[in-house]
Amino acid sequence: MAHSAEITDIEQFGESPQGLKDYWASELKAGNEAQQKWHKRAVKVVDRYRDHRNAGDEEWFRLNLFYSNVQTTSSMLFGKLPEVTIDRRNNDFDDDVGRVAAMILQRALQNDIGTPNDQYSDTLRMNLQDRLISGMGVARVRYEMDKEAKETAAQIDMNGKILAEGFSEEIITAERAPIEYVYWKDFLWSPCRIWREVRWVGFKTRMTREQCIKRFGEKIGKKIPLTEAQKTDEAPDSPQQDAWKRAEIIEIWDKDNKKVYWYNKDMPMILDEKDDPLKLTGFFPCVEPMTANLTTTAFMPIPDFIMAQDLYNEIDKLETRIATITQAIKVVGVYDKSADGIKRMLSEGVENDLIPVDNWAMFAEKGGLKGMIDWLPIESIASVLQQLTGRRNDAKAQLFEVVGMSDIMRGAQSAGASNTATQTSLEARFASVRIQALQDAFAAYATDLIRLRAEIMTKHFSPESIYKQSNIQYTPDAQNPELLQAAMQLIENREDLIWRIQVKPESVSMVDYAQLKQERTDYLTAVATFLQSSAPIMEAEPGSAPMLMQLLKWALAGFKGSQEIEGVIDKALESMGQKEESPEEQQPDPEMMKLQAEQQFEQQKFEAEAQFEMQKMQTQAQIDQQSVQGQLQVLQTKVQGDQQIEAQKHQNNLQRIQAELQSKQQEKQGDIQQDIIKENAQMEANVKEDAFETEQYAIRETHKANETIRVETAKTVLSDNKDID
Repeated sequence: MAHSAEITDIEQFGESPQGLKDYWASELKAGNEAQQKWHKRAVKVVDRYRDHRNAGDEEWFRLNLFYSNVQTTSSMLFGKLPEVTIDRRNNDFDDDVGRVAAMILQRALQNDIGTPNDQYSDTLRMNLQDRLISGMGVARVRYEMDKEAKETAAQIDMNGKILAEGFSEEIITAERAPIEYVYWKDFLWSPCRIWREVRWVGFKTRMTREQCIKRFGEKIGKKIPLTEAQKTDEAPDSPQQDAWKRAEIIEIWDKDNKKVYWYNKDMPMILDEKDDPLKLTGFFPCVEPMTANLTTTAFMPIPDFIMAQDLYNEIDKLETRIATITQAIKVVGVYDKSADGIKRMLSEGVENDLIPVDNWAMFAEKGGLKGMIDWLPIESIASVLQQLTGRRNDAKAQLFEVVGMSDIMRGAQSAGASNTATQTSLEARFASVRIQALQDAFAAYATDLIRLRAEIMTKHFSPESIYKQSNIQYTPDAQNPELLQAAMQLIENREDLIWRIQVKPESVSMVDYAQLKQERTDYLTAVATFLQSSAPIMEAEPGSAPMLMQLLKWALAGFKGSQEIEGVIDKALESMGQKEESPEEQQPDPEMMKLQAEQQFEQQKFEAEAQFEMQKMQTQAQIDQQSVQGQLQVLQTKVQGDQQIEAQKHQNNLQRIQAELQSKQQEKQGDIQQDIIKENAQMEANVKEDAFETEQYAIRETHKANETIRVETAKTVLSDNKDID
């Protein structure tokens, strides 16, 4: 369905599945067109970082300073594993429940950092590289869980009657909130000026046929067309990543409608649609990407290389010329061909060796060696090489100034090698301003990611999963089960999550132990100096103590890392302030003493009257209480009597029921006994009958056997008589 170039309303696309698909096709097209220029730039920058050369670039001699700058900056920004810290928003010293709850959540978030399955650190490292090279680093957070079937057997009573049918249910065995890396070309967003205006984001993924069927079902999964196989990089001649053809699926998160769509350009409809699955505050499963050189004109990164590409290219040109001229600097000359010994002098001549020359007289007339040889002017070439080297160094200095990479940061010695320690310290301080800004931005990005993961854990994880992943049972606070239970209830009540989750810049950047030692020494020196200087002032004028204490807190706030011991300093300063504010004992004034005595007398009088009234009220209260107790006792006696009567009735009914049951049981036992007697008699009769029949059968068989013997005997006698005759 074709639509006009100007879209004014979503209703233009209709309400059919095809219309919804056409709508997102137009949105994705606008996003791709807006990002096309940046993608082309970024691909070239990546090739430059990898020193990927085409056929015509092989003659160039490159000094890959871009690679060096990226490696140096990356090492300074990400030098160690990130450390997550969670503080209560209000650090109340007696809030043990909030403290333990924050520690449980912190340990759960820190659980897999540094393990072989540490996706968080790996994602941060790859995002930082993408930010420094292509200009954007992106990551997303998911919610995953493992389930297994649990069979519950049927409930049967003593008589075999089924009380409850058996059933099968799925239980959650494991929960995860992984942070996944997103390739910068696989991330799409709606065209906008700032991130806050983004209406939708998209994540490209490539699925095999089996993955499509598993995700969208067999009916849809078999119809999705598979395109070419995935490649290892963006080059046209790059090898394939694997042999499997895949389908490009775009997962679209629509912030306006709070829905998630799955899109494929070759299908006539949206593959799947779901309502807000994560219920996040910002809806998107990702935070604002790390982007380079943004402006408010458009939310579109500009790689750092682009900002200094002319200087990078000029340095490469100068390096190519320098390499060419360096190859030309060699001892080369021309000579008279008729003088054969001249060539032999350079090729065969050794120390203290004489080479014979034919027709020496003619050789001498032509000026000897000077007349026979003319050398290449190496001095001119060397002069040009020196000038090119100087220009290259100037271009490098300009480049480092543009990118903010000072000599001290690179570990190189500056031109002013004779600078004093103070000058060097000042140079290092101001040279690191830009890198500190990058450190803060990187730490803020890492904080946003882990904060998003914490939100998923608190909204979707069961308290048992959080408790298990935190390993809080191995801490001293585990000795107080009530405290742990209250802390888990606080985590479960997600409305009360008022903690500050942070990844501090110093926890991920490269550690400078000398600088850290110096900062802490300066901190302690400042505290000691201030206390020593302010002590005489507070002693002479105790009223100045609160002002001086606040001044000290204000001064210490400027030190890096002071928040780590902020609470301890506050308690110490408050205690000192209270001691300083307590006035010293002074000599009392007589008029003041008289006034105080009168006030004391009036106060004692008032207290005596108040005490009398209190005793009166207490006496009346005791009388009333005794009366109430008497009434309660009467009522209790009555209730007890009623209870005894009811209990006796219940006991009588119980005895009657037991007697009836016993009588019925005896009757049943009598019937059973009679049945047993009848069965025994019948069995005896049957046995006697069987014995009689057996006896008669034996008599008959014996009679038959005797008759047979008699007949055979008679036959034998008859036969014998015949023989005798």
